[in-house]
Amino acid sequence: MFKLWRGIVMSLLKVGMIGVGGRARSHIPTLLKLGDKYRLVAICDVDATRLRNAAEETRAAPYLDVMEMLNKEKLDACLIAVQAEGHHIMAKALAERGIHILTETPVAITVACTDQMIETAKEYGVFLEVSENVPRWPHERLKQKIVAADVLGKVREFYLSYVSGSYHGIAAIRSILKTEAESVVGEFPSKDSILERAKILFPKGVRGTYEFNREKRNYWEIVGTMGALRGNELHLFAGDQRLQIQTERVEVGSDLRVTGARVATQPEISFQNLLMEYPLADYDEVAIADAWVGLYEAVINGKPLSYGAENARKDMELLMAIRDSAFRNGTRVRLPMKSVTEHEKLIHSEFAEVYGSDPLDTTLEDLKARYTLPERLRELMYYGRTLQ
Repeated sequence: MFKLWRGIVMSLLKVGMIGVGGRARSHIPTLLKLGDKYRLVAICDVDATRLRNAAEETRAAPYLDVMEMLNKEKLDACLIAVQAEGHHIMAKALAERGIHILTETPVAITVACTDQMIETAKEYGVFLEVSENVPRWPHERLKQKIVAADVLGKVREFYLSYVSGSYHGIAAIRSILKTEAESVVGEFPSKDSILERAKILFPKGVRGTYEFNREKRNYWEIVGTMGALRGNELHLFAGDQRLQIQTERVEVGSDLRVTGARVATQPEISFQNLLMEYPLADYDEVAIADAWVGLYEAVINGKPLSYGAENARKDMELLMAIRDSAFRNGTRVRLPMKSVTEHEKLIHSEFAEVYGSDPLDTTLEDLKARYTLPERLRELMYYGRTLQ
């Protein structure tokens, strides 16, 4: 399908959505704003009421069964927004039909499941993008520019706490440091407020601590020889300057739009939102739109994905290494890892206990029954251990 947009003939991609609860609710309004690039034609969910409400909002064709949707609709791309243990299974079904994929996070429940997604996408020649929003937030893009410009001097250490999906925090740190971890030493502390912790070593002697710290919540610092980033504050040691990182918005007609982020250094450092043509009202909408536009540019113009499954795999690998070290009483784990870890084997075993098959062999048919994320599997995925 083609559409004339500002005098240019552009392809309009037909898109589907698997799962319309949770994070999908954030994608829907943003996707509808990208009407020059996408048309949402079909949605699927196991919850009939939720599906009906989403169909009324989007006017997309509703389906209770994924296979029925895939057999009836001619989709160019599809969002996977089901529970994480179903991501690699849905991705395989989409790739086999030549449908490009945007998946919610985490990319999968283990590195092995992620690898299956990547290999299947390559086999069938489709793009596999991941909606990892944190490194795409305007204020995080600005932090990346600050470090790249050597404003902090030589980076020496970092601290990270993340409690709403630790892979998000890892993605933030990796994107700021622009390098990969060499090794980790992890532990499961007995303290209730800290569910997991690790010492992480990056190249050139950069060291840091990661925690799932319920008291500090989602917070990170980057410390160099000349300054530090602490949350959304830039602290320059010379003159003891403390400068706030600001996300900026403007009114365009009746719309509030994010223009970017800036910090009042001399000279000023800023990040400009390149999607200003769309009415994106907050930083998370900018991130979601970036994922969708990046996928579009890859499909239509052959451009690189703006994050990609390989990046998301590295986030998952680092988290799995942390948990494997903790699982083995603090044994140092070096990266990249060479084999499936004991922690991942435990996740696969728990999956098999629930669904009756190894996750790497599970099909859409195995997931046909209505399901919710089982508690033990959920705890292993998000906390690294069971809490009962």
